[in-house]
Amino acid sequence: MRVRNSPPYTIKIVAFSLAILPALSQAAASSPAAEPPLFIEADQASVQEGQYSEARGNVIVNRDGMVVNADWVKYELEADQVHAGDKVKVTQKGDTLEGDSLNMTVQTRLGEMDNPIYHMAEGQVRGDGVKVLFGGKDKYTIQKGRMTTCRDGQDDWYLHAREIDLDYTSNYGQAWHGWAEFKGVPFFYYPFVDFPLNGDRKSGLLLPTLGYSNTNGLQYSQPYYFNLAPNYDATITPSYFGERGVMLGGEFRYLQPEYAGTLRAAGINDRSTDTQRYGVYFQHNQLLSDRLSLSINYQKVSDSDYFIDFSDTLSGASQVNLPQEALLNYNGDFWSTYLRVQRYQTLQTETNPVEDPYWRMPQWYFSASPQIGYGLETKISGEVTRFVNQSLVQGDRAWINPSISLPMSNSYGFITPRLSVHANTYRTESATGQDMGNQSFVVPIASIDTGLFFEREGSLFGSDIVQTLEPRAFYVYAPYKSQSDVPNYDSAVAALSWSQLFSENKFTGNDRINDANNLTLAISSRIFDDATGIERFYAGVGQQFYFTSPRVTLSGPDNTDEQKSSNMFLMVGSQLPNNVNVNYLLQQDLHTKSTINSELNLSWTPSEYKTLNLRYVHNKSSNIEQADISGQWPLGNGWYAVGRYNYSLNDRKALETIAGVEYNAGCWALRFAAQSYVTTNSTYKTNYFAILELGGLAGLGMNPISLLKQSIPGYADTYRSPKLR
Repeated sequence: MRVRNSPPYTIKIVAFSLAILPALSQAAASSPAAEPPLFIEADQASVQEGQYSEARGNVIVNRDGMVVNADWVKYELEADQVHAGDKVKVTQKGDTLEGDSLNMTVQTRLGEMDNPIYHMAEGQVRGDGVKVLFGGKDKYTIQKGRMTTCRDGQDDWYLHAREIDLDYTSNYGQAWHGWAEFKGVPFFYYPFVDFPLNGDRKSGLLLPTLGYSNTNGLQYSQPYYFNLAPNYDATITPSYFGERGVMLGGEFRYLQPEYAGTLRAAGINDRSTDTQRYGVYFQHNQLLSDRLSLSINYQKVSDSDYFIDFSDTLSGASQVNLPQEALLNYNGDFWSTYLRVQRYQTLQTETNPVEDPYWRMPQWYFSASPQIGYGLETKISGEVTRFVNQSLVQGDRAWINPSISLPMSNSYGFITPRLSVHANTYRTESATGQDMGNQSFVVPIASIDTGLFFEREGSLFGSDIVQTLEPRAFYVYAPYKSQSDVPNYDSAVAALSWSQLFSENKFTGNDRINDANNLTLAISSRIFDDATGIERFYAGVGQQFYFTSPRVTLSGPDNTDEQKSSNMFLMVGSQLPNNVNVNYLLQQDLHTKSTINSELNLSWTPSEYKTLNLRYVHNKSSNIEQADISGQWPLGNGWYAVGRYNYSLNDRKALETIAGVEYNAGCWALRFAAQSYVTTNSTYKTNYFAILELGGLAGLGMNPISLLKQSIPGYADTYRSPKLR
């Protein structure tokens, strides 16, 4: 013990050392490891040898990382107990407790303190109570207490309880018979609640979600979480819809080294439609061996309006084809193959009819890339599939596509000649199973892709830059093979893009292989910041020129119109200072001088929580012309505005509107948002979101955060709830 201002202090040091030496020796003999030493510093001190020591005036007791400050302290050697009074402060691992008196067994950390005021989790949690009980290292029980994550002097909210347990060894907290208080107003009573102190999972009631929509009325959900094991859990969620009744939903998740999956299901006896309605989702992925894997994706709902009525997002309500498939995949050293069974549940309404997609019942695919050396790259792929459709032509299809290429490149250019063959064969039948005969075709393809790289150093607006110039030419030849009598199971015309300019086939899928005698000429340029490597600017323009007019079409008779060239494709983009990004795409028909497709994207994100986006899309082939504006911006004093407006110029109506505000008070946050969108049955659905988030605890209400992240590019969460440890 070191004593200040109490001469002759050396005598007291010796006396205290002699007093505690027998206790330390006894502890060392009776336990595998000796107890850590105890240090006492005070203005005055006295020792009763072998029994106790007392200290008064600016007392500091330190043992094994725990520090006690008090007006007076008495330490009983045999019991290893500390008694302190008047003004007591205990500090351990960032936790601070202040109170009137303290009684504690030092080694076990068992004891109590009267009228505690505490700061825990490195100051992120504070509160007070009538008494705090110490249940061991990092374990506290607060009687008739309250807690908050607000800073000192900010008493915006408290969680009250008759008893609060905080166990930082397991990082879980529990509270009994309490209520939540916000701005002095009690708003939520609970008989029992438990919560993680570090974001980990724990079984128990989760805070409810509360919302409203114009079709469902008031919506209330009360989830209960089951932390069954570290690698699997479950959630049961009963929900009440004011206009429809009670829905029972659940989710089960599992994770093993070899497999993982999720099962979700929900059901309701809908009093609005007087029907039983349900939804099921199951996804499973499994590694059967080092090379063999299995995946299952099964989704099903009771009716086509299920997502329209029960989804709270536009993307969810717009689902059309729900997959029901299983895939078995094998990866070899230079080859791979898979076997798949795939079908769909197609959701359609009277105002939005859609054509049922083909089912693959089954599909076998393989691909190999054998190495033969000499710089040659070889590949062979193929497929055998049974296509099923109850209303369209169906049948069997097999195709194979071997290819060989010789890529050659250096620092200033590249050239890649390539040869391939695409062979298809079909056995076709009607929707009722009547045989319609066999069809086949074989298309050889030859192409050569070449380009050059030029670059120069320079300066732009006072910054050193590197500018590139990249001319590129691509030639492809494929003879004409009639495919008008061949069914189309999975082909479509590919949207023109920069990469599509250098593609051998203008169709996607495998039922249409174009005839070609085309030359693509393109040139692009990029500007890089020499210091950071950031691409500040890019531009490219390209066009295909036809030596013979293409004849193969997606459906119907072959094309007989003379065509000299494709549409011109132009792309321009720039990343300007202050995080201003501009991107523009243009597809122009130079013969008719009409725009086929144009898209402008403009975004400005000067800093976090500040973003503005403007998007304009005009696609003549799909009859779409839309304008979209969205953003997030601070209003001051912790308030932020968020919104999106997506407008169809063709339909002269808004497709989706989002408006909301967010407030960040430091230890709590408030979010309000409203969303209105057009569903697939051409009606408007409006959802209202409101949530109060208390720092370190879950939020009460319905959170629009996922909607905002999905709908507003560049959106940043304005409130990140702290972990309590």
